[in-house]
Amino acid sequence: MSVSSIQWQQVLLADARKLLKEPFFWFIMVAPVLLGWGCRYLLPYLDARFPGLELSAYYPVIVALLILTPPVYYGFVLALLVLEEKDQGSLLAVAVTPISLGSFLFARIAMFTLMSVPLIFVVHEIIGVVTISRPELFFVAVSASLSAPLVVMLLAAYCKNQLEGFVMGKGMGFLVLFPLAMFFVTDYWHVLCGVLPTYWPIIAYFTAASTDGSEAFFYAAVVVGALFQTSAAYWLYQRFSRQLSLG
Repeated sequence: MSVSSIQWQQVLLADARKLLKEPFFWFIMVAPVLLGWGCRYLLPYLDARFPGLELSAYYPVIVALLILTPPVYYGFVLALLVLEEKDQGSLLAVAVTPISLGSFLFARIAMFTLMSVPLIFVVHEIIGVVTISRPELFFVAVSASLSAPLVVMLLAAYCKNQLEGFVMGKGMGFLVLFPLAMFFVTDYWHVLCGVLPTYWPIIAYFTAASTDGSEAFFYAAVVVGALFQTSAAYWLYQRFSRQLSLG
């Protein structure tokens, strides 16, 4: 095994140990599963108990909120770790190792992003009140998981320390809540919300859940979502790395 491979393992293991000690990380891991299990029984009960509400018409919004927010919170947790290391100056120390800063951050972000995909898939299947094909769900999960690196780099690029990151992170809900509100917009006016990168995986999910959704629009939304979020995260990384160099 090469020295570089050993260093990568040490980085990822150190992150894993640090995260396993964080109660908030356990909360965001367990909460979606517990909420999904509860909604599996609660939503049909409420729909039958209060037929006048026609709650089933809003199932896609409720389920999308539950399954597409975990990547945002994953990004929030990792961003706080990055900001802590930025405060301590340990990120600058990476520059003197064989691991570049970009590769160092990429490996950590990739771990969080990959963790999001099965979580989205599993929670959706646990809830079970919205039916879409598993291939479509997989593509939605992959596209939605890319909001994790977007949030990491957004907070890292614009926050000076953990306190600022925590305050800004508490307002990150608009990345999901505002696009979700587009469910109630008629026709295709909701596309105006496409300036937000997180809109695209959400509208892809709505399209897949709709009986008259366009298959071409679904795949276009998945691809645009993946490219938009990745490009935005990369641009934010460039800003972040310049800040470190100037610091």
